[in-house]
Amino acid sequence: MDAQHLLRRGGWLPLLVLALVARGQTPSPDLGLLLKMTPQYVVVGGYWLEVEQRWNQHPRQSFLVAPQVYAGPVGRPNQQHTDFLGTDESEKVRGAGLQVLHRWYLSESKTAYPSGLYVSYGPSFQHLAVSRQGMGWKEVTGPTGLPLLEYRYGRHTETINRYGATAQLGYQAPLLPGRVFLDLYAGLGWRESQSRTNSRPVSSRYRLGTSDYGHQGFYFPAGVKIGVAIR
Repeated sequence: MDAQHLLRRGGWLPLLVLALVARGQTPSPDLGLLLKMTPQYVVVGGYWLEVEQRWNQHPRQSFLVAPQVYAGPVGRPNQQHTDFLGTDESEKVRGAGLQVLHRWYLSESKTAYPSGLYVSYGPSFQHLAVSRQGMGWKEVTGPTGLPLLEYRYGRHTETINRYGATAQLGYQAPLLPGRVFLDLYAGLGWRESQSRTNSRPVSSRYRLGTSDYGHQGFYFPAGVKIGVAIR
């Protein structure tokens, strides 16, 4: 996921939004609500927003909810390793997901908002529909009124349900004086994936690597989030 590709897919938008929110603001003594964006998922048509709320009774702990929306052309960052499928400009992805995390900071924060070294863990779920234009099996109604499978040209959709869990180690630290910060993380996760076409289970064509939509098994989540302390 190179920087040029990220910017071309709209990865600059989260940076602009957070800059406008944080402009001219300075942190108050106690800020427990944080808003973050994860720009690297724009490369695969994903727009991830994360809300972190500090647990007031236990200031070194917090809960995070990360809703996800997928909309746009299919991205295949792993295709450089297995590119036999070629590039299909007609491929589109639509869908949504949700990740919930519990986070524990290993020391007291030195800023007005939660910061420092942390561990986090929690489950996630995604429902995706990946469609393409081309030849494939399509369910049609036969002369007798019964459903039949016909190999024909058209738009074919694969529906993917994916769920799993992850554990991460990270560091949250100020990016600029004020409320803007970076959240760097890496970890280990496991995912299960189920794919269907024409309401029938199929082997997903989107399993070229850990960044692909139908991947299942172990993966290593890592990246950067850009955030701003709201209140």
